[in-house]
Amino acid sequence: MPLAIPPELKKISPFVRRAEELDRDQTSPESRLVAYYLRQYAVHQGIPLASASPGAKTCLGHLLESLEKEKTAMDAFTRNESSFLCRQFANRVFDKADGEDRMGMATKETAKTFYAAASFLQMLEQFYEKDDEESIEARAENRKRIIYTKWKATEILKAIKEGRQPAAGGYGEEEGESEDEEKDEASDEPVASNTNIAEKEWASTGSEKAQAAAFDVLPPAVPIRPPAPLEPEVEPEPMSESESEPEVDQGAEISAESAPPAYPGDSKTNGISIRPPVTFDLPPIAPETPLELPPRPLAPQKKGGMFGLMKQRQPGAKATKAQITDATELARFAVAALEDKDAELAAERLQQALEALGR
Repeated sequence: MPLAIPPELKKISPFVRRAEELDRDQTSPESRLVAYYLRQYAVHQGIPLASASPGAKTCLGHLLESLEKEKTAMDAFTRNESSFLCRQFANRVFDKADGEDRMGMATKETAKTFYAAASFLQMLEQFYEKDDEESIEARAENRKRIIYTKWKATEILKAIKEGRQPAAGGYGEEEGESEDEEKDEASDEPVASNTNIAEKEWASTGSEKAQAAAFDVLPPAVPIRPPAPLEPEVEPEPMSESESEPEVDQGAEISAESAPPAYPGDSKTNGISIRPPVTFDLPPIAPETPLELPPRPLAPQKKGGMFGLMKQRQPGAKATKAQITDATELARFAVAALEDKDAELAAERLQQALEALGR
């Protein structure tokens, strides 16, 4: 059941609704993580607006209860991992809408996706550091995208309402931003005003309930398969023109020309050292007897795990879908750690991925 949001907390409504949509999403393992940070951002934005309103305090209380229930599971991720996953999720939603817009295929669903992307991008504000130069630059770029998504969603809905095809575009293809947009970038209030414009257009084109199926951004989790063992590389001996012969069947008798080079003292043919064929008797094949090996001890399971779903797999048992999903996500976290040049954390996440599969 959707959380009742009082009028004074209308500003946080988009973030709460996006979180509720992700609660119903079973296709993306990241959904639960992103929903958690959407609610956390909503609480941060809602506290200054609550004042003495009983309804607002009750609403924030419900959000805090939801955060408390998820806190233990979220502690399995570092702040950098959480930031990386939320950023990747927001970028995928944005890229989906932007791609449709660039191809001139924008529809009402595209506007919904743009509108959802704005909420995900705005949620990333909680991850930026105020004193870090790279973080400041990334935040400025992120705010530009927030403004663009809300403006683009409004433009698409306006065109549809007027009975015309929305003009194709694309983020970064504009000749320049207007002075109003530059003012919007300097403060959060203009962003809120753009949100109100988009919400009014939104109300005239469809209900909030229809937004739940507005986008499908992440592919299903793919199980990670270990690479096949590499065969040792053997450098081929240089061949002369006279040696270029058709390949011989593996079962054919080894001739002097195809034998490997001889050691010093062996016979020579045409100036090429060769070894005479070696013959020897193979010992009789012993009857096969099954080897009884002691069962391999399972690696100890680490506390927390991927939302507490990591379970050890018994030897010979097939990995479950949940275990494969956990291992896939942990491998993604390892990649995120490597991008941050944290080799130790990457190794830890890879080990956890193996443990999730019972290895």
